[in-house]
Amino acid sequence: MRGRRAMAGVVLILAATLVGAAGWTSRPLSELAVYPGFSVPARVEARDEARIAAEVGGRIEALEARVGQAVVKGAVLARLDDRALQIEVRRAQAALSLVDNRIRLAESQLARTERLAGESFVSEDALKVQRTELDVLHSEREASVQSLAAARLALEHAVIRAPFQGIVRERLASVGDLAAPGTPLLVLSAAVGPEVRASVPLAQLEALRQANSPVLVAGGRSVPVTIRRVSELVEAAGQTREVVLGTDQPVAPGLAGELRWQARRPHLPPEFLQTREGRLGAYVLESGQPVFRPLPIAQPGRPVPVDWALETPVIDEGRLGVGLEAGAGR
Repeated sequence: MRGRRAMAGVVLILAATLVGAAGWTSRPLSELAVYPGFSVPARVEARDEARIAAEVGGRIEALEARVGQAVVKGAVLARLDDRALQIEVRRAQAALSLVDNRIRLAESQLARTERLAGESFVSEDALKVQRTELDVLHSEREASVQSLAAARLALEHAVIRAPFQGIVRERLASVGDLAAPGTPLLVLSAAVGPEVRASVPLAQLEALRQANSPVLVAGGRSVPVTIRRVSELVEAAGQTREVVLGTDQPVAPGLAGELRWQARRPHLPPEFLQTREGRLGAYVLESGQPVFRPLPIAQPGRPVPVDWALETPVIDEGRLGVGLEAGAGR
């Protein structure tokens, strides 16, 4: 193995000597490659943010939550006047009791009619009518049961609770206000699982995906983050895609800073890029001759990632004149 490496080194030295005589030299990519650092603006956003609204109508009797207060899931945020809703529950209960009494009466009458029908004192048609009436009462009872359930649910909604653990971001109502169904009361931001969002240029996206340890630098801290998902949409104005990242460390929603990462792939410095036939690329040495390799994602003035072997000879001195004389090396 050491012999092969030594032989490769000799070949590179001889190649450099030979090309020097031709007016250009080459150097291995390992000597030229750079591993640039990248940074883009980033912000921390709550995973969930809800505008908590009243689901039933009523005057606000209490608004427990204050701006900036942390609440657990299920904590009481507000209470509405529920007296009218309690009346509806009692009314539904009374309606259900009434139907139950009618059912008991109808069942007693049906039992008597069935006995009389067995003695041929009542016709079969009259018996069918009473059975049908009893079925109708059972249907009415089911409707009353559902009405009672709806009234109880509305009564429960008079107490507004936190749908998740979070922090009260904004109050939109006050005690004494008359709330209708849908009236916003406050804004609640999730306190756990915040997401870091950044718009990353397309040319830098692959470097971010391959980076070992991207970090969010914000608020005087450097927080490790990992990619959760990348949007499939491309912003036309900046040719960027939104990247959503997560972290195990606590960070406050609303925090702004920078997303930073270091490239793992070797990048060719921008001074080695040339334009040939309308394409950006660079010249490398193949079989003792310079050959132009297009780099489709290259951008003028920026390092470009390459998937070449580190031993690849890249034309160095005299590269600007290569390929311009009579189309040589193309």
